Amino acid sequence: MSWSPLGTQFCLELAFGTLLAMAFVPRAPVGVLFYRIMGTTALLLLLVALAAPIYAGQTTWGSMQSIAIAAGVLAFPVYSGPVRGARWALGLGVALLGSAVALVGLLAEVLTVEGPLGLLLASATSLTTGTVTGSVGLAMVLGHWYLTIPNLSIDHLRRLNRVCVVSMLVSVTLLVVSCLTFGAGSEAAAALWRPMGLFFLATRLSVGLLLPLIFAWMTSSSLRYGNTRSATGILYASTVLVLIGAAVSVALQDSYGIPL
Repeated sequence: MSWSPLGTQFCLELAFGTLLAMAFVPRAPVGVLFYRIMGTTALLLLLVALAAPIYAGQTTWGSMQSIAIAAGVLAFPVYSGPVRGARWALGLGVALLGSAVALVGLLAEVLTVEGPLGLLLASATSLTTGTVTGSVGLAMVLGHWYLTIPNLSIDHLRRLNRVCVVSMLVSVTLLVVSCLTFGAGSEAAAALWRPMGLFFLATRLSVGLLLPLIFAWMTSSSLRYGNTRSATGILYASTVLVLIGAAVSVALQDSYGIPL
């Protein structure tokens, strides 16, 4: 079976982001189904990240990466079920920690940039990229609940939209820092400034971050007037864009050796 570590990284980023976004709507009265859907999304991503590298011969069941991911898988009945309060938070925390540890461990193995600064920037970039994608996607799903629960407070969606904005701004900052730090560190990194590299970098920045930032502002404006339907439609488009941006981010890392 052929499987790239980049696929594992992509799955772990999305799983981490989805789980983290769930932490910002812990008391939303949306019923078990909402948490079951989002928890199952994270579970499927974790299962792919766990099983695919093992069957591809890239790791084993007893590796740190596999154990960390397995912890997140085993916590699924808690963070996706009817359990609320401290036990829910504990289960979600275990899954978050497991996915983060597995992601950082994977990056330590596959990165071409050297030194602790490279690992730190790559880890922060990957976790933030996952947060952007997970928070936008979860906000889009949450927007649908206002169709069936008209009295649901808009504050829940506003809070999640603020998370989207903050994570996008952090991601833009990390992208700039990574380019300045590693942009001339190797022949592969220097190729980033050639026409093809600049095209993909511009796609990552504009499609994956700047346009979603504009959409987040539009979402905020819609919510100011209580228009959750328009906000949900905007979040649909933003979800597609951030997924494209996350995929381009992983491809840039593979092609130019820079965590973007």
